[in-house]
Amino acid sequence: MHTILALATLILPGCTSYDEVPETVRVTVQLVYPDGSAIGPYKGARVELTNANASTFVDSTDATGMATFDVPGGIYSAVSSEVYIDTISKVHYRYIFNGRMDQQIISPDSAANKINIKLTMTRKRYWG
Repeated sequence: MHTILALATLILPGCTSYDEVPETVRVTVQLVYPDGSAIGPYKGARVELTNANASTFVDSTDATGMATFDVPGGIYSAVSSEVYIDTISKVHYRYIFNGRMDQQIISPDSAANKINIKLTMTRKRYWG
């Protein structure tokens, strides 16, 4: 009898499947540029989503300033920090944009998983 129990304890854990793929949720992150900014949304700004387990997902924005992610549900921080150099104007400037939204709950049960990051801007003369 003890042999059967010992054999069952060795076989049953082998039946556990670790091949499950976690359900993902579509999340959009919209960068909101400051009012009166000479620079608006542009393609290629970096956006990061980091969950409570420190897993980081990275994407870049499209021309409307939106990045799209497919991530497992959880609590996330959304961050964008970007340097944009204006070489089109007669006087060149370096624009530094920063923004962060913490404690964002992403869930398959939510109707809209959208995060708006309000950016702050610093402008410096660019001599390069």
